[in-house]
Amino acid sequence: MKFNRLSRQFVKKTEGLPEVLLDKGRGYSVAEIEYQGLFFAVPLRTKLRHKEGKAIKIGGAPIAFITDRVNDPVRGECYRGLDYEKALLLDDKNNDLGNNYPLPDNAQKTILNDNEFKIGKEFKKYVDTYVRAHKRNLPFRPSFFRSTLQNYHTELGIT
Repeated sequence: MKFNRLSRQFVKKTEGLPEVLLDKGRGYSVAEIEYQGLFFAVPLRTKLRHKEGKAIKIGGAPIAFITDRVNDPVRGECYRGLDYEKALLLDDKNNDLGNNYPLPDNAQKTILNDNEFKIGKEFKKYVDTYVRAHKRNLPFRPSFFRSTLQNYHTELGIT
């Protein structure tokens, strides 16, 4: 699995879109995941939403892939991993992604690499569930209010 930072140009372009994570000057690492010919940047985060250490599910689809629990000096005990809810669609991955980002934590890197297939499958299920919920106006649709996918309805075929 490859990890990058987002380019400054891409961060500036997505600034102000609903639910997009703020870049606090340090940038954040993302994993690139393909979905039906579209490329998404899925951020690595600390302090993921969870239920007893497990990823919360909406309509059967997990909203994150949790790698581990850590004791953060600022946040206290929290869970970290990939946050599907905050995925960003890449227009041009050659220009939207910045430099390669080597993960400093080898244990987390190993977990992510060992689960690359599962992560891809889960992310696709998350996007499929989001699209289905919006096309069919399913009862759990409002649960997706934190999702950045709301910015990409045209690209996802939601009208």
